[in-house]
Amino acid sequence: KLGLLLSVTLAGMAVLIVEITATRMLAPFFGNSIFTISSVIGIVLAALGLGYYLGGSLADRKPSAVRFFSLIVVAGFSVLLLQFFNAILLPGIAYKLSLVNGPLIVSLLMFFLPAMFLAMLSPFAITLLHARAPDRGVGNASGLVFFWSTLGSIAGSLGTGFLLIPHWGIGSIIVGVGSGLVLLGGVGLVMTRKVPKILPVGL
Repeated sequence: KLGLLLSVTLAGMAVLIVEITATRMLAPFFGNSIFTISSVIGIVLAALGLGYYLGGSLADRKPSAVRFFSLIVVAGFSVLLLQFFNAILLPGIAYKLSLVNGPLIVSLLMFFLPAMFLAMLSPFAITLLHARAPDRGVGNASGLVFFWSTLGSIAGSLGTGFLLIPHWGIGSIIVGVGSGLVLLGGVGLVMTRKVPKILPVGL
């Protein structure tokens, strides 16, 4: 239970860190315009919506702690890819795009997948928590997951604005978040294999 709630808290934190950092990535090419901010927020929200749906569908078909932590690893690698896009893709295509449509296109290419994979974790965690304690009901599991995920998002939002961006470079933030997620998922996979009776772990 603690491992799942910690994971969704850190996932919620990662979403906001990526979202806020995204606007800083695009700013040198498209400015801090309303088009840039709206594009990032809109694409991330679209990715979250699809991720919630896909995560819920996958969790219903194959509820597995192994798959949950594997998703965290995948999400981590998708965040790490942002550094490649930021260094290679963005400078190569940004100046060919308009200040109006450019932020939307780049946001879709760069930020959709990381946000989607991170969003898949919440419905997965709800399913696993409910399977562990079915007598408490789905509402209780949902409330716990969204409470801790939201706390993580708040911490990610404030921490990025007041701590990370002022003291770290954008590349360091992205690499740190991606590496942290990969490590979190890897540790979760190792620990899950050692406690097969606590959560559904079958593939």
